[in-house]
Amino acid sequence: MLSSFPKSTISIINRRGEVLYQNIKTVFADSIFLIEDTTLIFEEGDIIEKTLPNGISERYEILETGYTEGLGSISAHFQVKVKKIIKHKVDNIQGRSPNIIHNTYSGVANLQIQQNTYDSVQVMKTQNNMDYEQLELIVELLDTKRLNEAILAEQEDEFKNIKRSLESAVSEKESEGKIKSLLASLKNFLSTCITSAASTLIIDQINKIL
Repeated sequence: MLSSFPKSTISIINRRGEVLYQNIKTVFADSIFLIEDTTLIFEEGDIIEKTLPNGISERYEILETGYTEGLGSISAHFQVKVKKIIKHKVDNIQGRSPNIIHNTYSGVANLQIQQNTYDSVQVMKTQNNMDYEQLELIVELLDTKRLNEAILAEQEDEFKNIKRSLESAVSEKESEGKIKSLLASLKNFLSTCITSAASTLIIDQINKIL
C-alpha cells in the first residue's frame, strides 16, 4: 500500500529504554506514523525514534497504536498517533540561575537573534503558522510513481504548473494565503482528475492544513 511513498526509518523503544525494533520503514505525516508490518508488538507510552537526514534524532511518544484492518487493495496496517518529545536542557551553575530564553514571534520570516549569555534573549520571527514539515511531505508525495502514472497526458501540464508553484512557495516560505490557495488548487485538481490511493492520501494531508 505504501510502497510508492517516501519512507522514514525508525526504531521503537519501550518505556524501560529497551530497543524493541530497528530499521522499520514507515511513512510519517501530521503526527501519525503509517506502519505496514502488523507483526510488530508495541503499546501506548513506547517511543518511536526517527533519524533525520542531517543525523539529528527525534523522539515521539506513542499515544495510540491505531491498528487498522485491511480494506480492498489497502492492506492492514498501523496508524500510530504520536506526540513529539521536546528536550529541555537547563544548566544549573552553582550560585547562578539557569539561562532564560525568551521567544518572540512576529511577521518577518527567517530572522533569528540570539545572545548566548546569561539571561539571554532569543528573538525568532516567522512569517506564518504553516507546518512546513507537513507541506514538504505533500510536495514529496507529488513525486510518487503511482500518482504520476494516474495522470493523463492532457493533464500533465496543469499538474506540473501547480506542483512547481507549490514547491517554490514552500521553499521560499511565502505567505500563508498564497500557499493555501495553491493547496486548494492542487486539491481540486486531484479530486476531479485522479482517482487513486495516492491522491486520496495527499488530499487528506491537504485537508489538515486548509
